Amino acid sequence: MKATSKRMTDIVLIDSQPLFREDIRRILEMEESFRVVGEGDTSDQLVPLYNQHYPQLILTEVHFPGKKDLHALEELIIQVPHAKVVIFTTTTDFDLLEQVLENGASGYLLKEMDSFSLTSALKAVMKGGFFLHPKIARTVVSLLQERNASANSENAHQQTAVRSPYHLLSWREIEVLQLLGEGHSNKRLGELLHISDKTVKNHIAAILRKMGVRDRTQAVVKALKKGWIELK
Repeated sequence: MKATSKRMTDIVLIDSQPLFREDIRRILEMEESFRVVGEGDTSDQLVPLYNQHYPQLILTEVHFPGKKDLHALEELIIQVPHAKVVIFTTTTDFDLLEQVLENGASGYLLKEMDSFSLTSALKAVMKGGFFLHPKIARTVVSLLQERNASANSENAHQQTAVRSPYHLLSWREIEVLQLLGEGHSNKRLGELLHISDKTVKNHIAAILRKMGVRDRTQAVVKALKKGWIELK
């Protein structure tokens, strides 16, 4: 009986330090399902490398203030809306995080993470998830809670309205949105909610349409800002 070959995830790796790229390539290729097909030094190569290799995932460095990097990311997502781009950086600045996610990134990781956490995060993204480094997630939650508390002190009635999306989404859609924020794949969503994959996709499509966003990443970012969901 002929063995079934495992589906490979082609990855493009962009980082300014060749030695660091070499280490990350070794880590990624220890996973049978990962294959680094291209490498680059700067964000200028983001679109050209994608067009050359058509990878399933791009792992790229980004700097703060990162205007050049953000332009490259925006250009790629405009051309290829389904592209999965994961930011891999030392920067914990919330403003940069907010901008790269709004520009279509599928994850934000810190270079301090270990090899197992890195590969696990990339696998979650490839399954349709959305991944934030735990340290970043805690920062996001803390900042958003501060913003919501401030808004609440200024106008309690208005804050209550902002935190209640039932005027826009159904209770099931809110449930799906919360699980998207926790980084679950469509398959896992179906298992947790006991619904079919098709129903999951229909709920996500409805959420994106009603919220006026392009993808699940933007939906999660917008929901976090409004206090509709929480990262656990």
